[in-house]
Amino acid sequence: MDIIPTPKKNVIMDATTLSSLMSCGRYHDLRFNHRFIPMKGKSNSLEVGTLIHKVFEVYYKHIIQGFPRNTAIGQAMAAGQLWVTGCASCSDLTNEKPSCGHEAGEYPGAQNTPEENQDKNIGWKFALKTCEEYFEFYKNDAFIPLAAEIVKGEVLYEDDEIRVLWKAKLDLLIDQSQIGVLSMDHKTFKQKRNKSTLSNQFLGQCLLLKSRNVIVNKVGLQTSYKIADRLSREVVSFSADRLDEWQSEILPYYAYKYIQYAETGYWPPDYTHCDTMYGPCSFKEVCEANRNMRVELLRNDFQLAPVWDPTNKGTDE
Repeated sequence: MDIIPTPKKNVIMDATTLSSLMSCGRYHDLRFNHRFIPMKGKSNSLEVGTLIHKVFEVYYKHIIQGFPRNTAIGQAMAAGQLWVTGCASCSDLTNEKPSCGHEAGEYPGAQNTPEENQDKNIGWKFALKTCEEYFEFYKNDAFIPLAAEIVKGEVLYEDDEIRVLWKAKLDLLIDQSQIGVLSMDHKTFKQKRNKSTLSNQFLGQCLLLKSRNVIVNKVGLQTSYKIADRLSREVVSFSADRLDEWQSEILPYYAYKYIQYAETGYWPPDYTHCDTMYGPCSFKEVCEANRNMRVELLRNDFQLAPVWDPTNKGTDE
């Protein structure tokens, strides 16, 4: 009798979905399966980070296309202003195909970012000024930008039962003469801290690019520091063994766990990540409520986001 082989189960992951699965099954289910995001929008830190990402994206894309540097800066700053004021068409998350030609949510308008710095909130004027100072500070960059905000994907693990496709959105792909072709990842921060190598994002990027290095392009948002003390670029490196462990052990372990949760329909909460350095989990109050009240909280305090995909603009966690 012929034995019909069982089809392999395909799992698609990126750094955001894997990290959420590692931290809390319930969070992953609510955010990515049910697509809930808070009505109140992103935190001030995330909004400012997304704003600066947008300015850098437009700048480097224009440089890659051969525009003069002054033109690239002008277009980038104009994009930053549009991000703040918002685009009526694409700011509506329910509009999957905005008439403006932008991606859904690409220019949402600032919800939790004031014009000027207030208390612990960074103002959008300070954020845009930081971008201008960044362009001046790095006016003599020697690397060659190859692509900005691109998505790469590759099967990083496969056995008899599963196949794991890893996808990553790269902020900037560069040719650095001393290191080679690698990813440069923009990171904004309010407090100085060393970047950890325990990063699903950086490990995945290295494997996709067949590299052992990622450059972290740090942009500080401390109002009391001069720009020279707020900008730095740090090379994060991995050994071949670290990369192999993540690819052959850690990634498939969580892929199987994802399949288990999906097949049982139960996504267990993990109460060790309810409060982080960036603030409380957006679903903390939902978990604190009785089971019969959670649907009501989700209905009143959350809205539906576009289907998660690394290419979505302005929806990164």
